[in-house]
Amino acid sequence: MISAIVAVGILFSILTYQYYIRNSSEVQHIAVQHIQNTTLVKVSDLTQILKNKLDLVSVNLEMLSSSQEILEGRLESSKILLNSAQKTTTNFVDFYSWVGSNGTSIWSSTNLNDTSGEKIKQFSNIAEQYFEKVKDTRVPSYSNAIQLTDDQSGILILNPIIDTQNYITPQNNTNEFRGAVMAGISSETLDSFLQSQLPPLASANISLVDSRGMLILAGIPGYSGTSIFDKKFDSMIGRSLNENIHEKNLINVFRTAVSSPELDTTEIILDGKEYTASFAPVISNGVHYFTIILILPHTLASSLGDLVAQQRNFAVMATMIIIGSAVGIFFVITYWNKGLRKVVYIQTKELQETTKKLTYHDKLQKEFIDIAAHEFRTPIQSVLGYSEMIHTNLKNFDQYFDRIIRNAKRLQKLTEDVLDVSRIEGKNLQLIKSYFDLNQTIKHVIEDHQKEAMEKDIRISFESKSDVFNTVFADEARLQQVIDNLLSNAINFTSKGNVVVSSFRGKQKTNGEIDVSDKESIVVEIMDTGTGINPEMMPRLFEKFATRSISGTGLGLYISKSIIDSHGGRIWAYNNKDGKGATFTFTLPVDKKARNRTRIP
Repeated sequence: MISAIVAVGILFSILTYQYYIRNSSEVQHIAVQHIQNTTLVKVSDLTQILKNKLDLVSVNLEMLSSSQEILEGRLESSKILLNSAQKTTTNFVDFYSWVGSNGTSIWSSTNLNDTSGEKIKQFSNIAEQYFEKVKDTRVPSYSNAIQLTDDQSGILILNPIIDTQNYITPQNNTNEFRGAVMAGISSETLDSFLQSQLPPLASANISLVDSRGMLILAGIPGYSGTSIFDKKFDSMIGRSLNENIHEKNLINVFRTAVSSPELDTTEIILDGKEYTASFAPVISNGVHYFTIILILPHTLASSLGDLVAQQRNFAVMATMIIIGSAVGIFFVITYWNKGLRKVVYIQTKELQETTKKLTYHDKLQKEFIDIAAHEFRTPIQSVLGYSEMIHTNLKNFDQYFDRIIRNAKRLQKLTEDVLDVSRIEGKNLQLIKSYFDLNQTIKHVIEDHQKEAMEKDIRISFESKSDVFNTVFADEARLQQVIDNLLSNAINFTSKGNVVVSSFRGKQKTNGEIDVSDKESIVVEIMDTGTGINPEMMPRLFEKFATRSISGTGLGLYISKSIIDSHGGRIWAYNNKDGKGATFTFTLPVDKKARNRTRIP
């Protein structure tokens, strides 16, 4: 009897042991996968942040080099412009410098955190060759990593100052070289900026390599200014890793990241420890400035590995005790189950805490979107106001101010869409209803789009059936937004032809889509003769970011559907039977009081 109990206990222990090892390995695999995803997402974020900063520096240099103040050599006004450019890139650019046509420095702004001026001197000693290049080619240029001191390097970005408007010598019809404006970014500033973006990854190791393979920021101390393609790099890495057999793995990661600039991730082993290495190129305006290499240790995975090893040893010990004594079998199983329940309890608590943190993070993200949208609105209104005022009072600047106004309006539309999405997802979309003439609202929207339609040779017409109620009880601004979105889409996807807007009672048939519930509704249709709706887009047409257009965000139809749903109506779309264009339709319930306000013919 005891032998049978021991045999059953041994078999059960072996099966339980194997099951636990398999599950533990799966948990460890999931933890490693989480670290891989975290590293990949973070290096992608850092790449986008650096790209945005470099784009801003390029825009600043372009504006400075084309400013009338610098072209005419007005020092005091130019100082203000340089300081303004510096403020927009504080903690990223060490200085902006203005150099005359003979290479003499005229004036330099300085980062608020660097008042010594030493970096400017170091950069100035090296900048001459790049200045000559810009002078000869008269096109923007940038430097790869340039060595400033033994442990510090940096890059220069230069823009030529070309007198294309002949401000100085109007009798001369040639474009005259007036010098250059440049921005200097040191490795110390880059390191400080990148580290400020990595607070949750304190153990992360970050390296920055230029397009030639020169280390600007070396995650491995002491290698700044070294080329990763140099044989010396192989020997330095080998000594630092005590001739570890995996040293080539790390070397290949650096070289692959620069030779094949794309987002990727891989696993490496250093000194017996596992790491995830992710890398991505930083490309701005077609220029490959850097490659970011982020290395993160598997600290969480290691902890799980230790836990697995401890449980494995415990299971072996339990098996030996079972073989020795039948009584010990029951004791060990009971004790092991108790320990397992404790581990499950601890892991459950950790998962609950993680869930709370994720929920809080999601709340903060939604609040951020809401606040950001509100904050965007103020500068946008200022840009629009001042631009339109300048546009009214000055001449010969139409091509510039038209772009400013058009892009500002586009940014305003995007901000309103983001704010509306935040309100919809937060269930805070409020309707301000009133009685108004629906036909007049439709006509106003059509008038706003007439100029755009005429430029594309499109005719917009409005048809109102005799039995439609003129007065509705709804949110006029929101319905105007819906009609504007649908009409904009119709014009956007129609190169030449007609767009017909019509309104009528729901009892009339429209492609078989009007059902019984819509008979007491007002129906508005917008039909175009454009390209129609792609069949792949039809199932998710009214979802967020559903668009095949390179100029749209995919938010307009999602917002429109939410507004119509909030009014108790429906919205749908279909391709026209004749194969030309598409029709978007929405319904609005008829309010009894609104019907009484309208005289039916």
